[in-house]
Amino acid sequence: MKRKWKLWLIPVVAVLAFGVMKGGSLWGKSETKQDLPVQTVATRAVAKVKIENALALTGSIEAYHQAVISAKVSGRVSKVTVENGDQVAAGQPLVLLETQDFVNTLAMSQAALKKAETGLTTARADFQRYQELHKQGAISQKEFEGAEAALKMAEADASSAAAAAASAQEALQNATISSPISGLVANRNVTTGQMVSPQGAPLMTVEDISAVYVVVNIEQKDLAKVKPGLKADVTVDAYGDKKFNGVVEVINPVANKGARVFETKIKVDNPEKLLKPGMFAKVQVKTGEAVDALTVPQAALTTKQGMYFVFVPEGNKVKRVQVEIGQIIDQSVEIKKGLTEGQQVVITNVNKLKDQDMVKIAN
Repeated sequence: MKRKWKLWLIPVVAVLAFGVMKGGSLWGKSETKQDLPVQTVATRAVAKVKIENALALTGSIEAYHQAVISAKVSGRVSKVTVENGDQVAAGQPLVLLETQDFVNTLAMSQAALKKAETGLTTARADFQRYQELHKQGAISQKEFEGAEAALKMAEADASSAAAAAASAQEALQNATISSPISGLVANRNVTTGQMVSPQGAPLMTVEDISAVYVVVNIEQKDLAKVKPGLKADVTVDAYGDKKFNGVVEVINPVANKGARVFETKIKVDNPEKLLKPGMFAKVQVKTGEAVDALTVPQAALTTKQGMYFVFVPEGNKVKRVQVEIGQIIDQSVEIKKGLTEGQQVVITNVNKLKDQDMVKIAN
């Protein structure tokens, strides 16, 4: 009987021990409620500032002038005089072709021309003599017409020989391939001993980057805002916040058929040659006078699924508010919709907050 009583007591003791370990008892003592976490945050007032009315765009840089260098005659390269990055002047030789064949052809053409000119001189003298004899009735009409035909044939031969000699002379000159513009050599694609032809690939390009174009695309809805002569600020990642001054110069009047945008070129003077063709550029085209705009620090923004939000303090909690943003101005961002001037927004720990979270505002 005593053994049975001990066996019954074991589960009762176990239950009581479990209750003590959980910090309470089986007869009504509940767990201590944990305090909710409170974030300490800083706030900043929505401020109104003057900003330039500008259109933000992105684009790429290309040379203001570019010359594609190709061969005008077929031949073997005897020398390439430049490397990529070399500065060259207009008329400077870039590639030399072997010239012996051109020299021989020119010599033969000049000999043929001299022979044709001699024949022409003889034919003219014969025609003048036959013309006098014909006036005197000393020769027949047929004989006179024969002399006239011989003169015309000699004139044609001389003209053809002269054209052949001029062509040979031009071919010899074209064996020296020169730059048509001043600029920097780029994309060199030719070596000594290579055979080249007018139908072959370009040998190199010469890029005049004393000024450059920033090429951007204007959407149809913005086209009315952009006109030649408007000023623009250009920045590239390579030079941080350094601004380059540009002017809208060319607007394509026909939209791209695929994207329905209008290619626009902004000219930027580049005396130090800091801007290089192919660079990615950010552009602010100034489309009007400065206007008032609401701004908040960039740190106040959080994003989700392509939408932007800020947290607005309401008592000891925060409310998540969706906003529409505009231009980025230094470390601030324009707010087009969603906030009013003077309203406070959270600027710290925004990525740790959720709507209706408890917060403590730092002094």
